[in-house]
Amino acid sequence: MVRVSTIILAVLLVLLASYEIVVLFVPTMVLEGDFKAMTGKSYQEVLGPDAVRVSLMQIRYMAVIEMTAIASGFFILFAGFRREEKWAWFAMLILGAAGCGFGTVQNLVVGNMSDFTIFLVSLVAFMVALFLPIRRFFAKRT
Repeated sequence: MVRVSTIILAVLLVLLASYEIVVLFVPTMVLEGDFKAMTGKSYQEVLGPDAVRVSLMQIRYMAVIEMTAIASGFFILFAGFRREEKWAWFAMLILGAAGCGFGTVQNLVVGNMSDFTIFLVSLVAFMVALFLPIRRFFAKRT
């Protein structure tokens, strides 16, 4: 089960990294989706050029932070998780719950259902992959 979970998590991390790379280069998709969900208007109708520039810079900054978390996830996955080390299981739980969980809740609150769906599917896949081998991680070892 650990091998299956490792594959699921590796694929999920690659998909999340791909999404963040797109966000890094096209941050307007996040700004537009969230802005329309919250106000019903396009950000271009309301925000001035300086506010747009600052918002896009902040979205890119968040994408870079998320990519560093994903890179950390790869190290955790291949350094400890596949060796069934408890610290790695907890680290992956925190990574998935914080990254995918916050994105799910935030997009639900904002009303951005397309991003909500992406984060919810990611969260469910993350949790399934973590809990499939849970007996291996927490079995009594002699």
